[in-house]
Amino acid sequence: MSGGHILIVDDDTANIRALASVLEDRHEVRFATSGRRALELASADPPELVLLDVMMPGLDGYAVCRLLKTDPATADVPVIFITSLSSPEEEAFGLETGAVDYVTKPFSPAIVRARVATHLSLRRANRSLKDENEHLEALVRERTRKLAQAQREKMAALRQMVAGVAHEINTPIGVALGSASHLGDRVAAMTERLAANQLRRAELERFLASAGELAALLSSTIARAGEIVRCFKGVAADHGGLRQTIALRPFLEQVTESLRPQWEPLGHRMTVDCPADLRMVSNPAILSALLEQLVRNALEHAFPAGRHGLVTVGAAASGPETVLLSVADDGAGIAEGTAGRILEPFFTTRRGTGSVGLGLNIVDNLATDRLGGSFTIASRTGGGTLATLHLPARTPPDL
Repeated sequence: MSGGHILIVDDDTANIRALASVLEDRHEVRFATSGRRALELASADPPELVLLDVMMPGLDGYAVCRLLKTDPATADVPVIFITSLSSPEEEAFGLETGAVDYVTKPFSPAIVRARVATHLSLRRANRSLKDENEHLEALVRERTRKLAQAQREKMAALRQMVAGVAHEINTPIGVALGSASHLGDRVAAMTERLAANQLRRAELERFLASAGELAALLSSTIARAGEIVRCFKGVAADHGGLRQTIALRPFLEQVTESLRPQWEPLGHRMTVDCPADLRMVSNPAILSALLEQLVRNALEHAFPAGRHGLVTVGAAASGPETVLLSVADDGAGIAEGTAGRILEPFFTTRRGTGSVGLGLNIVDNLATDRLGGSFTIASRTGGGTLATLHLPARTPPDL
């Protein structure tokens, strides 16, 4: 039986048997001999289609149809009137009550089967479309919820970043303002003494020495504020450029050579470890910025003063769809207790030397948001640190 569940409603059992004989070979057929009983059956177990007589005692077919259409459980069940009333006015009235079709008695078995098949197909198509719409609406709601959550998380991260920048910049600005104010007071005092011919050489020499110290302090604090702003711009910077096919070995050699003025005067060495034929499709400007930041981080943190070391910039395939770019050093490794925090914005163990603590956070953000990959950094077994960019061999075009 491949058809649907059909309810036949007629007060004449002969009519019920005639309709059932036409349909029961393809459909599950139930019946009711009164309008009231039909409503009870339909409410308890809604059929897929109702064949409904009009002229019945008690509730007639029109009333039954209206009640079926007002019940949410049966509102979408198609109703076909099968009646001896054949005037156009009766047919129009039946359709106005909510029926989808109108068949007059005596009926043609072929016509009944065709009408039933048509309206069952339409109902199933409508239900399928409704289910698909509900599914799509659920997906839209979930997507909207996730976007709203992501927006809230971004705003929270932005607030944290802005608060961090404000805190970091306030310190050097406060020092600079204090130094400038103190220098201004000293200049005013010296100007008064000079005007009164009370200025002595020893006082002038002390003033000049103090002014030189204050000028140096001003210069260093303003430079620190500028470095913070530079790093902060790096978080949101559009590094531009288009995706290109990159031959990685010459690309890495070019990056290390461009950094020679930073590592060679310190006595360090740099090498490239990359297969000659390895390629990837990515944004070379962003890749270069990431690698330069990782090398600078190694030069700044890996080696104690006076110690010379080796920094290796490498690349390797990790399956057909992933490339690993790495910067490794043989330095001191990551200090115990700091591994879980080094990607946090403004976290640094060398604040006293001018470190801002944004470099690795910038690397993490760019690797994830702009290249569709991820970033890890950890101490190496045997000493040193390994920073690894896990990147798609082909950066997605929508990033």
